[in-house]
Amino acid sequence: MVKSHGMRPLLELSVKNYKSLRNVTVRLGPLNVLVGPNGSGKSNLLDLLQFLGDSVREDLRPALDKRGGLWRVQFRGKDAARGPVDPRIRIHVKANVTAHSHEDAPDEYVLSISGMRGRIRAPEGTRIGFILKRNEQFTFKRVKGRGRRITISGSKVDLRETHGEKTTTKSGPALRSDSLGLSTLPRLAASSGGDEVRKVAELFSTFRVFDVDARAARLPSSISTSSALHADASNLAAFLNHLSEDEENFERLQEDARAIVPGLVRIHFRKVGGAEEAVAVELEESGLSGRTTLAEASFGTVRALALLALLYDPQPPQLTCVEEIDHGFHPYVFDRLVERLRWASARTQFLIATHSPSLVNRLSADELIVCERDTETGASIIPAADPEDVRAMEERANGRMGLGELWFTGALGGVPR
Repeated sequence: MVKSHGMRPLLELSVKNYKSLRNVTVRLGPLNVLVGPNGSGKSNLLDLLQFLGDSVREDLRPALDKRGGLWRVQFRGKDAARGPVDPRIRIHVKANVTAHSHEDAPDEYVLSISGMRGRIRAPEGTRIGFILKRNEQFTFKRVKGRGRRITISGSKVDLRETHGEKTTTKSGPALRSDSLGLSTLPRLAASSGGDEVRKVAELFSTFRVFDVDARAARLPSSISTSSALHADASNLAAFLNHLSEDEENFERLQEDARAIVPGLVRIHFRKVGGAEEAVAVELEESGLSGRTTLAEASFGTVRALALLALLYDPQPPQLTCVEEIDHGFHPYVFDRLVERLRWASARTQFLIATHSPSLVNRLSADELIVCERDTETGASIIPAADPEDVRAMEERANGRMGLGELWFTGALGGVPR
């Protein structure tokens, strides 16, 4: 079982030279809502987490190739065009996932990536290609009072352990110079730190970006897919049917659904025959005879049910992202939506993107991350407003303006210029 720490597993994310993230450090809480104009770096920050997850699952080079290669991922703003002193991508993660970590002694992972063209040896002979280099460092407590650091440079792995004044170092397994330790080192023995590396790797490999495919979500889905909600909600019917097994909790979900979907009375399920057992969702609606199939329901209804399924998921991943969470919802439901997000953040840490001042009005200063872009250099500024300054501004407004109105007026930054 993964340690949850109140579902604030990701404490801080620092990054240099990844896409528009020239030099960004973000502290994260249980619920984090990103606001700012298009192109300000919100999606790049979320893609950075996906990049780490892809690197764990597929290794470093395939994760870069998926994004067009290292040169397309590196910062390409005016600073880079003039030749930055250090063009390497550097990612520094502070987390709270291993057995003896805490906020004052977090788990830390640092990844540095660089590349150059050179001669590559291959079975068919030597050729000119792209040489990828990476350095990594893991720091965590092995046992109470004892620290361990794993350093990877090229193919060399060093395991260093400190206990009191004594430090011991031994060599670990050799790695390919372009292979990610975050992907391969979980196979280390527990005594060499394999369990700790695995927990850091799982933080990113299970990261879910929730993006509803309404067409797929409307269809019946196989019972065999019911155990986990797909990132596109394509197994929505089966997953809702799975949630209905907990009658008390499912009734709470239906109460929320009634508040969000006008006229909804009850959610029903119908078994569907075929090559494998499947289930379809049917909606009982006030004033209508018969039932409405999910295939006949509006996009907003499908999206609302999918989002509620996400929020009521009893076993979500540690990190969950929802882009444009306000899309398809009337502002009158935002009070309930934010309340449920906070409730669900006890089980999963949220990174949310929105363009809605009405939704932002319901947030606290600690939940808001304002993003903007320096138009001269192309670099993202995140956060563009310190939470303490946001809180002070909110207090000075004294209820006359909410956070959403303060942001919309430009007082907090993060608006088009």
